[in-house]
Amino acid sequence: MQEAKKKNSVPGRAATRTGRHSSSPANISQGARVGRYTVGRRLHEGGMADVYAVEAPRARMPLVLKSPKLGRDHPLSSQMAFDNEMQVLARLRGPHVPRLLASSDSRPRPYLIMERIEGDALAQAAKRAPIEIEELCKLGAHLCRAVHALHHQDVIHLDLNPSNVRNRANGEMVLIDFGMAHHAQLPDLHDAAFGEEEGTTPYIAPEQLHHVRSDSRSDIYAIGAILYQLATGQYPYGRPNVLSLAKRLVMPPYPPRYHRPELPAWLQEIILRCLEIRPDRRYATAKKIAYQLAHPEVVHVGARGHATLPPGGWQRLRGWLRSLFQKFDEQPPLRPYERLATRPHVLVALDLGQCSKALSEALHRAVRRLAHSEPHSYFTCLSVLPMQERASSGSATAPDVTRQVAMRNWAQALKLAPTRLVFQVLPGDPAHAIVDYARQHQVDMIVIGPRKSSALRWRLGSVTAVVAAQAPCSVTVVRTRQNEELIKSKKTRR
Repeated sequence: MQEAKKKNSVPGRAATRTGRHSSSPANISQGARVGRYTVGRRLHEGGMADVYAVEAPRARMPLVLKSPKLGRDHPLSSQMAFDNEMQVLARLRGPHVPRLLASSDSRPRPYLIMERIEGDALAQAAKRAPIEIEELCKLGAHLCRAVHALHHQDVIHLDLNPSNVRNRANGEMVLIDFGMAHHAQLPDLHDAAFGEEEGTTPYIAPEQLHHVRSDSRSDIYAIGAILYQLATGQYPYGRPNVLSLAKRLVMPPYPPRYHRPELPAWLQEIILRCLEIRPDRRYATAKKIAYQLAHPEVVHVGARGHATLPPGGWQRLRGWLRSLFQKFDEQPPLRPYERLATRPHVLVALDLGQCSKALSEALHRAVRRLAHSEPHSYFTCLSVLPMQERASSGSATAPDVTRQVAMRNWAQALKLAPTRLVFQVLPGDPAHAIVDYARQHQVDMIVIGPRKSSALRWRLGSVTAVVAAQAPCSVTVVRTRQNEELIKSKKTRR
């Protein structure tokens, strides 16, 4: 399937480009020197910028140079988008964004020198869509984790599409092209620009057409559009044009199962919830989408998940009437990081075979307090089965089932909705398995209780101590009075 033309402009805005692109002062020829970098061949020619391969002495990674197209035959917003990207990239860190090595905003050749990410698994999958469900869930989860990491740094991308997502060798996705991005802690250059574009047509959220650029749920909409494309091989609203932009303001897209009837209802439920017209009806965070793609059993499937027919006439009429009064900017939306903080993913590490009754009740109280104080929180109960126990049982299934049943019985006292609870049994070293799960699934908090004490564990270090030292998030260690007294007595003997 052909990718949509990059940067389709939004109706109602003044045109910002005139005909064909001509050479501009910002163009850089192959072999030119830019600081200590030597420019190689041109890798990509976009509507607003060119990208070149570059080499440098003792460079530890492949590099690219990005330079905006300037001149009267190119968009006036090219320089503004370049300035915006330079400011945003300078403040971003982590594996989900390219590393910025050098930059210059001086004419006639402004440029960015950054890490080159080779993988394009998502773009290739979009071209051959529809793809298998397992591959879709894997790619979608990686994409959501990258978007979550971006929102965690208070940045909204606002131009998510398959061509703006790369991947490293380990599968981690990397977001590129931040010319349209909004940083909650920086002045929004696009707000002051004349005739700026809003993004790539098939993936633009309805509120972006109303020039709302401060809602992180716009990226959630784009994730839904990408998942729709991967699942069906179609764009949510058909061929990208002015009509497709107007449709998303008044009606939902055709159900993915209309194009591909064998799609599971839970997957359609996820996709259509992402594509809700009103932002408050979408997922609030990208990591919640990744969580549900990995745990479909927690997806509450409603009428939209089971739908197989296009929206009817009455539904379209209601949507059109609602659009006449709909406002997307009545209240300032939460900053991306603030929205994440109100919807924590909590990992409850359980070893019920080594857990006293008093500690079990203390863990119940701790989890209930969290569930009550954070009504949008959700929980994963995790039990780790050491490899030697699995090997000694002679079966990989029986111990897992036993632990699953024990955790479910333990969780009944919490009285939480099924959509807020997932149960996992993993093999391996307990401490490392807990830390790895928390890192992979971007857990916000770990709740753990110490196992029964032993002299060997006291000298070599407990699972609780290792988790507290290595976890990528907050760790709450739940103790009972008996635990405290035991610790004090051991310290006294020492």
